[in-house]
Amino acid sequence: MADLHKLLFEQRATVSDREVLATARLNARVKAFAGQPLSDDVMDRINAAVAEEADRLIADGVLRERPDWLAVIVRRRLYVAFGAKAVQQLSRELRAMGAV
Repeated sequence: MADLHKLLFEQRATVSDREVLATARLNARVKAFAGQPLSDDVMDRINAAVAEEADRLIADGVLRERPDWLAVIVRRRLYVAFGAKAVQQLSRELRAMGAV
């Protein structure tokens, strides 16, 4: 999963300041859902929050286009990834867990 720790410490130095800022802001929007009961519409609300923040990041000039993202609930746990590489990695991890 693409989180701030991974971006800062585990990936090569190809991450720009803009990507770190974008990831932090997107993660903050998702963390707003922490501790809330999982309901039928939670994925819709998460996707709407991420899309809204992505639009703000574009309007603020932080991003040029909407990033790829994946938000899934597996075994009552939320997994979220931002960016094409992170989405692919999360997909592989979910497949390995037998969730897909």
